[in-house]
Amino acid sequence: MYSIRSAVPADEQSVVDLVARLQVDQEHLIGYHGATREEVADELAGFRPDWAAGAVLAVDDEGAVRGVLSVDADPEVGRAWLHGPYVDLPDGHPAPRLAWQNTADDLLDAAVALPRLAGIGDQELYGHRRHRRLADFAARHGFDPVGSSRVFALDGPGLRGVLVTAAGEGDEPRVLRAGADPAVDAGVIALHERCFPSPTVTGRQLVCGDRGHTVLVLTGADGVIGYAGGFAQRDELYVDYVGVDPGMRSVGSGRALVQALLRALAAEHGARPRAAAVISLGNDASERMFTALGFTLRLELVGYRRK
Repeated sequence: MYSIRSAVPADEQSVVDLVARLQVDQEHLIGYHGATREEVADELAGFRPDWAAGAVLAVDDEGAVRGVLSVDADPEVGRAWLHGPYVDLPDGHPAPRLAWQNTADDLLDAAVALPRLAGIGDQELYGHRRHRRLADFAARHGFDPVGSSRVFALDGPGLRGVLVTAAGEGDEPRVLRAGADPAVDAGVIALHERCFPSPTVTGRQLVCGDRGHTVLVLTGADGVIGYAGGFAQRDELYVDYVGVDPGMRSVGSGRALVQALLRALAAEHGARPRAAAVISLGNDASERMFTALGFTLRLELVGYRRK
């Protein structure tokens, strides 16, 4: 039905239009992307300037982009993330499910041959729980479900209250600057690896800012008590990681770190209308912490992984 080709830089606007159009439908939503054209454009640019080298397209007889699968890979982590597949079918297609799957299969065949995936067999998909076509696609290609996660968000007066509330004297965690204190760096790395055995960002990448994180850290007499890392996107402040030493949990350390991180991100990058965090289903302690801060559930997503 469609032909498959590699993307080129001139395809960027067509890809942004396609992804943004499909993202508003939960049955097509991929967890790695935002919903607006601006967010999608920022995310494509975030892959690296040569994003097209990691994307394959499905095009119709007139050359219009009707499908896309982008890949992002990190050799240090040893993992790749498949952003898609997205497939846009014409209204009234007689066999939409079969056509979607056939196009998605063709996109995957082309994507796994990209140089960006060379030597990386650990691959992930991530989409809304209502994206049944993605679930079927994952099962057919050997991607196993690896758990659900929930997106929590904070906006409006709740977020403004966090950003304008002054921290108590001496209570504000400090921003970690890699190299300023090697012992603190090492403590954050060790705690990160302890709290997140299979992370998308290594401890070294986190403290060195290789993936654009701002990191705040709480320390005590025995070293690092906890840390929080996140970054600013066009429309939101994103809390990516929060880790607290097991002996210091349930005393408010995590909550203080999240509040301080949001203030630090807003001070560094400007305020945003929304803050967000993704929490693995079953992590009740984190859900309670974010809910106590005013965050509410917005989306439920499912991850799939093959090695």
